Amino acid sequence: MNGVVLSGPKAHLLKYVRSLRHRRGLDFSVQYQMRDLPQDSGKYLSVLPNLNSLTLFNAKAERISEDGFHSCFSAFRGTLTYLSLDTFATSFSAFATLVGYFPNIRTLQLRSIFLEPDEGPVPPLFQTLRGKIRIHAQPCYSEFFSRLAELDLQYEELVIIPSCNSVEARFLESVLQISTRTVKFLRLIPQLPRE
Repeated sequence: MNGVVLSGPKAHLLKYVRSLRHRRGLDFSVQYQMRDLPQDSGKYLSVLPNLNSLTLFNAKAERISEDGFHSCFSAFRGTLTYLSLDTFATSFSAFATLVGYFPNIRTLQLRSIFLEPDEGPVPPLFQTLRGKIRIHAQPCYSEFFSRLAELDLQYEELVIIPSCNSVEARFLESVLQISTRTVKFLRLIPQLPRE
């Protein structure tokens, strides 16, 4: 992409980009370090002013500086309505910082989230999260759901897709902590056995 994206005559086309799926490399055993995002992709992300949908694959989110967030995401901070994190390792505080940066997210999809020990306190969200949250969950997500329930969530629809057919009561209790106040629709979609 060097020299192609930022050239004058072609750069105006980027205002028409609405969706981006970011995955660095093809090796799933190596996670992309989000702290490298400003240097690797910041100049490209900064010229996408109308991005509505962002999917981040196979990444590890550590704390990113405020300047790093600004250089990568400020161009579409106000237009992003869909965020998907897929095969994503993060501490809960880094997760809350990333999600909280985008005030207009209406759909949040989480698939294969690996929770790491926290580096610090969870920052408050500047705006209440509303809309739909879809989580491809595993029984080890109980701690994640408990922490998620502490945020000021007002999602209208919560979709939980367990990774296995047997769902423990403790797991369901942690899921239901999120939905007790404002969720209008709760869907628990079991995995069907394959032949």
